[in-house]
Amino acid sequence: LGEYSDAKIVRSRDPAVLDTCDIVVDVGGVYDHDAKRYDHHQCGFDEQFSGSYKTKLSSAGLVYKHYGKEVIRAIAKDANLSDSEADLLHTKLYSQFIEGIDGIDNGLSQYPDEIDAAYRESTNLLARVGPLNPWWNQPESDMDERFAAAVALTGSEFRERIVEDAYVYRFGADSSGQIVLFEQYCPWKDHIDTIENEALEDPSLAKLIYVLYPDTSGAWRVQAVSEKPGSFVSRRALPEAWRGVRDDALSERSGIEGCIFVHQSGFIGGNKTRDGALALARKALTMD
Repeated sequence: LGEYSDAKIVRSRDPAVLDTCDIVVDVGGVYDHDAKRYDHHQCGFDEQFSGSYKTKLSSAGLVYKHYGKEVIRAIAKDANLSDSEADLLHTKLYSQFIEGIDGIDNGLSQYPDEIDAAYRESTNLLARVGPLNPWWNQPESDMDERFAAAVALTGSEFRERIVEDAYVYRFGADSSGQIVLFEQYCPWKDHIDTIENEALEDPSLAKLIYVLYPDTSGAWRVQAVSEKPGSFVSRRALPEAWRGVRDDALSERSGIEGCIFVHQSGFIGGNKTRDGALALARKALTMD
């Protein structure tokens, strides 16, 4: 990023070496943002991401707290994020991605110690980074290469999270801001509720009406957003003229090729293609 895009990474605990560095992370025994020192191992350190979190930050969380928003804007530059969207992504990615790293690095259990885990989980990010370290009987002569591989792995996953989320939040699918599109299915209902609780306090942001996503057959679904979580009442059900109609009859009635169905209640419909589903959603916004 910016002035540090061509930075050289030095691995050292020597105070004399650290004094020559522009930024020091995870070593040095100092947290001082003005001096660009980001260690979390020193006595008395008890910094959180915000007042809404109890998890103590690791050095990863410290760096993310101060620079994460800048990184998000750089990676999602084509999304033209508003300030409120950048704030939302910054918080959302912390809770979904970085907080777990902070908790593990600080040795914080996810549940009370007296409760035994029901299963072993070994697919998280830290579990994938861990094997990049040398085995107990391997030399440590290539640690810089191993560290670079860990940085690349972590960076690529973080980038994927940002790009996927940034294009979903607003105007990625339609200029109205009322249609969101997931390139692959994911649990979205609580996610949508979070967006509207945190981001839509800004009256300039449109409320979400339709969510598009692919189903297991490769076709695409158009689902109306509920008035509130758990409700079966849609903010704007798909048009009454389409409800209960299928296949060619629906394509003819809607004027959109590839239609599969619209449920008789209008809460969901389907099309064979992504573009067809998007066309259904866009047209539905214009109909009574």
